[in-house]
Amino acid sequence: MNKKLTKASLLLLLCLVFLISACSSNSSSNGNGGNTGESNTPASSKKPAGEQVTLNGVFLGATWGQATQELAKEYEKETGVKVNIELVGRDVIYQKLALSIAGQANYDLFNVDYNWIPEFASSNSLVPLDDLVKKYNVDTSAYLPRALALTQWNGQNGSFGEGGTLYGLPQTIHPHLLWYRADLFNDEQIKAEFKAAYGYDLIPPQTMAQFNDAAEFFHGKEYDGQTLSGWAAQGSKGFGNVHTWLTFLYSNGADVIDWDNMTSSLSTPEAIEATQTWIDLMKFSPAGIHDYTFAEVASDAAQGKLAMALHWSWSAFEVDQPETSQTVGEWDFVQTPVMKESIPHLAGWSIVIPKSSKQQDEAFKFMAWLESKENDVRQAELGGGDPVRTDSYLNPALSELKIVGTDINKFRRYEALQKAMKTTKARPFFPQEEKWESTVSEYLSAAQLGRYTVEEALKMADTAVNEMLK
Repeated sequence: MNKKLTKASLLLLLCLVFLISACSSNSSSNGNGGNTGESNTPASSKKPAGEQVTLNGVFLGATWGQATQELAKEYEKETGVKVNIELVGRDVIYQKLALSIAGQANYDLFNVDYNWIPEFASSNSLVPLDDLVKKYNVDTSAYLPRALALTQWNGQNGSFGEGGTLYGLPQTIHPHLLWYRADLFNDEQIKAEFKAAYGYDLIPPQTMAQFNDAAEFFHGKEYDGQTLSGWAAQGSKGFGNVHTWLTFLYSNGADVIDWDNMTSSLSTPEAIEATQTWIDLMKFSPAGIHDYTFAEVASDAAQGKLAMALHWSWSAFEVDQPETSQTVGEWDFVQTPVMKESIPHLAGWSIVIPKSSKQQDEAFKFMAWLESKENDVRQAELGGGDPVRTDSYLNPALSELKIVGTDINKFRRYEALQKAMKTTKARPFFPQEEKWESTVSEYLSAAQLGRYTVEEALKMADTAVNEMLK
């Protein structure tokens, strides 16, 4: 989940590689030229009889990448096609994808953070999959609509959820959920204390006002020898703060860009109110919250240091691991608190094929197999992330699975997750998203640390983004 790489250096590298390739007489016609949209003839059809087909893929070294590596062994037994899966960090995936697109690396499949799809699709670097979907009769209607939308690009900025050409298949999704310690919220003494202090019953927060009260109430409270913080979420500069902030922003009816005019819209009243609410709530978070990444939030939750967290749905597995968690089975999950509505920020990873692949049909067949009805469930069973197909959430193999040694549902987050997937929203969907994120993060961090007021920081962010968009 870590970022950021230096995009300028990568783009320079990519440009140099293209120049070298253009001068070479051996340049492949399957590179980044030619806007025909046609697929290449699968290499497997050209191989001598009996020669094994081998696919090379690069996946994130997270649980879903590990699950892919395991399932690839089964695919080879079933089909005879060998699938080599490299597990690497996020930045390395980007680097290898850039080199592969330029014809300087031999890869057929990439696991990508969804914000890269508009970036690489807009440069005609990914294989459009609509024809392959028809050829191999893949039913894309089986996917959660907002999961599938992460892989679609219609060429229009800000068009998440509006359909378009399919450039990948979703592998895992993890929208923000509100995590809360059910044992704390159900403790009779705690409930009585809360009602005496706030005048209403303690419940898992449904509104931002309730969330503020609960965070304030629990912050600094002693419970089972542990001093609690009210809540935590990613707050680090670089990307973590942007990811948390977007849930507040979207839920207050704001957006980051006026897509009709392609101008930054961060200093609207709705955006200012949402940002101020988020920053004000941080006083009920752990010391050092401004440096919290994905790992610190999950660790604090597992160690029983938090009453609540605003965190990714998939990461819930970490609080139920008996080997490392002191709060096994104690967390429960609901939708993120409403401001004007509940619109959690959506994260997710997809699988794409670079145009440079000489085995596009074979690569697609593996992707489709991996994201089939059976294997979407298998990946979840292996701990690979939250499913992307609607029917997976009804499968008893998941819905009735218990935490080992308990009668507690392992995937109890699924009810809240399904609700979240009806309203969740992606990061700004346009080719410059990564640069936008880095730009905005700097100003959010300055506001978090009190170097500027929220209004000042967001106005400066508007100026910087508008300059970036020129």
